[in-house]
Amino acid sequence: MQLSQMQTLIVEDMGTLRKIMAEQLRQLGFGQVLQADNGRQALEILQDSHVDILLLDWSMPDGPGQELLEALRQEDKWRDLPVILVTANTHRSLVEEAIKYGVADIIAKPFTSKSLQSRVQQVLTSCRKKQVRRIAPISQDNANCIGNSFVEQADTKNTVLVVDDMPDNLAFMARLLNEEYTVLFAKDGKTALKICQAEIPPDLVLLDVMMPQMDGHQVLKALRNHPLSADIPVIFVSALADVEHHLQGLRGGAIDYLTKPVQPEILKLKLVNQLAQLERQRVLQREYEDMRLKVKLKDNADCIISHDLKSPLATISALAQKLAQDKSCPKDWLPKINLVDELALQSINTVNLTSDILRIESGNYDLDAEWFSVHSMLKQLLQAVQAIFQHKQLVAYLSPDEDPCSTFDVMGDPKLSHPMLFNLIKNAFESARTRTKVSISLTLEGGDVVIKIENAGIVPLTIRERFWDKYVTHGKSEGVGVGTYSARLFARAQGGDTFLMVDDSKPVTRIEVRLPAAIDAVVQLAEN
Repeated sequence: MQLSQMQTLIVEDMGTLRKIMAEQLRQLGFGQVLQADNGRQALEILQDSHVDILLLDWSMPDGPGQELLEALRQEDKWRDLPVILVTANTHRSLVEEAIKYGVADIIAKPFTSKSLQSRVQQVLTSCRKKQVRRIAPISQDNANCIGNSFVEQADTKNTVLVVDDMPDNLAFMARLLNEEYTVLFAKDGKTALKICQAEIPPDLVLLDVMMPQMDGHQVLKALRNHPLSADIPVIFVSALADVEHHLQGLRGGAIDYLTKPVQPEILKLKLVNQLAQLERQRVLQREYEDMRLKVKLKDNADCIISHDLKSPLATISALAQKLAQDKSCPKDWLPKINLVDELALQSINTVNLTSDILRIESGNYDLDAEWFSVHSMLKQLLQAVQAIFQHKQLVAYLSPDEDPCSTFDVMGDPKLSHPMLFNLIKNAFESARTRTKVSISLTLEGGDVVIKIENAGIVPLTIRERFWDKYVTHGKSEGVGVGTYSARLFARAQGGDTFLMVDDSKPVTRIEVRLPAAIDAVVQLAEN
């Protein structure tokens, strides 16, 4: 069906936004765009009008979108109506609700005209592929008269196309199959191709070999060469019993070859088995599409959550910087204000890394390396973490204290290095015993800058071998075990690595992080 023949309904309490969306959908090509400002009005419209797709605001003062969704899914006629949620606020529970009610997509406000139109088209395309076959009935007499095709109607049955130029053979197949299947008939290859390459093709084809103009082998070749019919199962039913025709048919892509006169029970069993396998494939495909939808909805929610987190964090950072610059601000407040600023910026950086983590894990991350001072970064992070763990009275130092010659500059990505080092230093402070020391030292070894973070205390033996694995944690009631995992992930993404060393005799734990030294990396590039 063309867009000009479709109707859409927008349910949105904000009149201005509703009108904008309506105009955007009209520009897309919808023949009719209906509008409602609440769920009650939407139900009245749905009772009186056919709607092909519904765009629903989740939060409305006269009743949330969830109430309308519940009402729709309880009625058979609206159970499969495609629904797109349009919302300014989302969270993980919304994603779960969306999946529960079979929502096709989520669009986050604000959105562009292009993104709205694109998402609506994607949903319509997906729904069109899943729609149940509905073929208008044509009488057998009329079909025989025009010599092309006829249909025995059965909406819920699998569709079988019989291709044969002999009316007696078509009549035999009609009597044999029409109680169990929706049966289509074609008297020549050209008609068969037209049926198979239509928008709603048959589930299976029973194909004769000896036909005028195009024989069965030519029809099969044409089916397999067209994307719309390439995967339709074909069973040859022919009077040609010699092995060569059998082999030719099977080589051409037929799933079976039956010789006339066909045994009815054998044909029926072969159809049952083949169509059962086809249904299993369709179930797997639907499950895959459902999984893709869930991932897509989750990604959309994560994107919105990330956006909503960054705004208040940026405000906190800006306020902290403003306070630090205020001349009336007490000097003893400055370390704490700077810590608030540092932690806000660190949180923003972590939020920004969400998509990078997925790309790194999937091996699709392209490193945008730059020259930067890891010494300066460590000094800044050490001051921030010291302020957090002041109550533990730890002695903490960085060696060397200064790096005037940029000896320990690295070639990597500061956006990855910052959270990586912050997590590892914070872990060292958390694990260190009260009134002990935490040391951070820098050395050059074999073209790498080696960062050693050492604290008094040991990693428990039970988790040492899994220390860098995801979700491994110990002794933290709120820990999720991704800090060390992400640290190694970020180090390796920059061409480096991480290592754990435990000395039970002292007892001391040392973490080593290796990153490519900037000077050596530049020299290597020049030599290459």
